[in-house]
Amino acid sequence: MKIVKGFEKAKLVLSRDASCIGLCLPAPASKGKTRDKEPPTEKIVRKILREVRRKGDDALLKYTKKLDGAKLKSLEVTRDEISEAYQKVDKALLSALELATKRIEEFHTACRQILESGFLSHGVGRQVTPLSRVGIYIPGGTAAYPSTVLMTAIPARVAGVAETLVATPPKKDGTIAPSVLVAADIAKVARVFKIGGAQAIAALAFGTESVPKVDKICGPGNVFVITAKKMVYGVVDIESLPGPSELMIVADDSADASFCAADLIAQAEHDPLASAILITTSPKLADSVDNEIKLQLAKLERQAIAREALETKGVIAVVASLDEAIELVNLYAPEHVSLMLQDPSNHVLRIR
Repeated sequence: MKIVKGFEKAKLVLSRDASCIGLCLPAPASKGKTRDKEPPTEKIVRKILREVRRKGDDALLKYTKKLDGAKLKSLEVTRDEISEAYQKVDKALLSALELATKRIEEFHTACRQILESGFLSHGVGRQVTPLSRVGIYIPGGTAAYPSTVLMTAIPARVAGVAETLVATPPKKDGTIAPSVLVAADIAKVARVFKIGGAQAIAALAFGTESVPKVDKICGPGNVFVITAKKMVYGVVDIESLPGPSELMIVADDSADASFCAADLIAQAEHDPLASAILITTSPKLADSVDNEIKLQLAKLERQAIAREALETKGVIAVVASLDEAIELVNLYAPEHVSLMLQDPSNHVLRIR
């Protein structure tokens, strides 16, 4: 990872200037040339959306074979497949999923108690009503994300959504990762479909012979998934258009280097464009984390993706004080922030 020393250098490296993150305006077309009206990704996605809307399941089966390499007879995961998945998930992982489920439920139950209260005053009020059906997209294929299932499906259930569906791409043999199926079952997902990419978003938005239309689509995905969500917004609701994942850790000399490294790698393995950043007041910790990352990467199954992200987007910044560290956090405004400090509670409210 790139190690940067000093607040001003770190501020420059962590700048979200448009030119650094690919958001600058396209260059003017050369003389005699015309620019395409629509970017290639949007052209591809629009074609998929239209075909799924017109041809339903036939289009889904076609794209699943073409893009995922899986020749399916049925799009929906059966109860037998879920039962078999339990036999393939080790007890330690099952226990971790159950513990995570309990904690996520407790958190969102507390949130619901605050947010759901309706009122009526002088003829004007607010009523909070759960949606009937929500579709959740879970990335898959090369990796399994059972935690994403829990983090999306459980809030829907706690909110009172009547039916939750999951769409996730199958492997080439037509199977879904056992951990994902077990997580979906623990979270009480009603139905799971073996569909990935823009075609999954189309199925959830428009409905097909096998997939019912939903009221809202949630979940992360690649550029094709995000573009599809953007295009169907209005036909259905969406929760957001999440980009490449980001984590910023603020740590002092009390932090465990192996924990810091593990968190950074866990973020980096999501996507080559993921940003994993450590800001610390300890030069010793900075060097220890850098070394620990090399050790842990060597044992990682998806090390190529994580390594690319850490080499191109990873930063370790050493600053003089926690005031400088927190200022960098607030300037960067990352998706995720982790405070690995001696007394993190004293600094939580300073994060904006």
